[in-house]
Formats: sequence, C-alpha cells, structure tokens
Amino acid sequence: MRNILFIFLLILSFQTWSKADDIKDFEIGNFSLNESLLNYYSEKNLMNNWDEQKIGYGFKSDKYYKFAFFGSEFNPYDHVVLYTLRSDNNFIIKSITGFRSDFEIKKCYKEMKNIASEINQIFPNSKKENYGPAIKPLDPSGKSTEKGILFILANGSVAGISCIDYSKEYLKKYDWESDHMQIFLDTKEYDKWLREEAW
Repeated sequence: MRNILFIFLLILSFQTWSKADDIKDFEIGNFSLNESLLNYYSEKNLMNNWDEQKIGYGFKSDKYYKFAFFGSEFNPYDHVVLYTLRSDNNFIIKSITGFRSDFEIKKCYKEMKNIASEINQIFPNSKKENYGPAIKPLDPSGKSTEKGILFILANGSVAGISCIDYSKEYLKKYDWESDHMQIFLDTKEYDKWLREEAW
C-alpha cells in the first residue's frame, strides 16, 4: 500500500506540470527554474544554509551555491536541493532536485521507468537520453554508480530521473547516505556546467 501511495503522489506531482507552457512553470517542491530564491528565504538564511552545504559540495568547480531544504511541505520528496550562481545576487534558481531517500536500488530502477513514461507524456517533443550506470566521482573506490533518463527540451533545459547506487564501503563511511532516487530540472547553462566543468 505504501508503494502504491508513493507512485500516486509522484504522478500527481507531474500532472500539474502538463498545464504549463514552459519549463519555468514546472515545479519540484514548490520551486521553479529561473525564479529567485529570495522569494522564499532571506539572503542571511540562504548564506547560513550554504555554510552547512559547502562541506559536502563535492564539485571541483565553485561556480554555484548549493542549498538544501527539508520538511513535510516537500512531500513526496525527503528534501530538495537547489543551485544558483555565486555571482548572482538575486539567487536565481538554475537547478532543482527532489530526493527520495532509502530507495532500494532495484525498486528505484523499476520506478524510474514508470516516471519516465509520465515525463515523456509531458514533454513529447523532447529528446530522450539514457545514461549509466556511470561511476559517481565522489566515491574514490569507483564502486558507486548513477543510472538515469534525461529529457532534453528544445531550449536546452533538462528534466530527468536518476537512481544512485552507493557502494557498501561508501555507505559505511558516510552512514547518513542511502541509495536513492532523484527527480530534477536543470537549465541549459547548469546542464552544460555539470557535463563539462563541475567535475
């Protein structure tokens, strides 16, 4: 019953997208691309959040701020992570990711296909790309992987789903982590940075 409820909640979240005409109107956790985070939080709050998140930033390039927010208001996600350019005083959102943690990896792969089918209906003219399992750079052992499906829109923005499968060694070292699902929206510029500069 719990699994059915989660699937239902995910489908509901995507149904609201189909009424929008542009990716900037779509939401994950109540956030949309290209809007200011200052609509939700003060600059002081954001910088305090960044002070906590930069410890686990993970990227070699320091072009973006990373912010993470937790709470029941982001249901069905456990938390939401957003990125804005460090050079942008308006904190315009360039990437949004909803996380569903403690997701057994085989279940995640199965669910990813179901959600991809739903996204495909929302973005019927997008270019679909499958990737992975690809090695996660943050795990030096090379045993942690990410597998996902991307939908690239005409304007270069990206919507996607991925499943993260951490190695036993990595989970033992970082016991707060878990295998999980990510559902995300990225602007064209953020996607380019992620592919070419971030690592």
